[in-house]
Amino acid sequence: MPDADLETQVDEGFDKQKLVQDFANLLAQMESAVRGAGSPAPQGAPGKSPEEHYSKGTIDSFTDYEELTLEDGRILRRYDNGAVRVENPKSGIIQEERSDGKLIISLPNGRVIFQEYRGEPLLVYDTDKGTPPTLARVGSATLPEETQARFVFHFQDQDGSHLVDLETLRYYKVKRPD
Repeated sequence: MPDADLETQVDEGFDKQKLVQDFANLLAQMESAVRGAGSPAPQGAPGKSPEEHYSKGTIDSFTDYEELTLEDGRILRRYDNGAVRVENPKSGIIQEERSDGKLIISLPNGRVIFQEYRGEPLLVYDTDKGTPPTLARVGSATLPEETQARFVFHFQDQDGSHLVDLETLRYYKVKRPD
């Protein structure tokens, strides 16, 4: 009898909706099996389901991260391996602190600020041009629309000065006069 069902599917073509539904059911079964195998409840949420605990965010149990949208619009992801990723969709900057101590900040202009370990230099790589890395520093600056100095990453290159607000991940570029 199973052969007859297979022949019917081959003759009529595959039902895409059914395939998607079957795949979703399989993922749900896998997730249920993992939770049933003693997966601990999220911290601070005894007796609550993950959906109840993270009601303002989402959980991706397939890749093991929690995602929250902060009040200012930034997106925070906390991974089970200890990495933390913050993205500012308005500026296009993504900052990731990995569990091994590495810091990576991706800028919207193709540059990447990289720090191997805390205390090591901040190196700026231009992924578009492939030029040797330059040095970035942490300092303070009074940014537009601010009354007090804020901590920033800053570096200079042939295009001018670049600043990234450490807290908000806003990006500023000051062009060199022509």
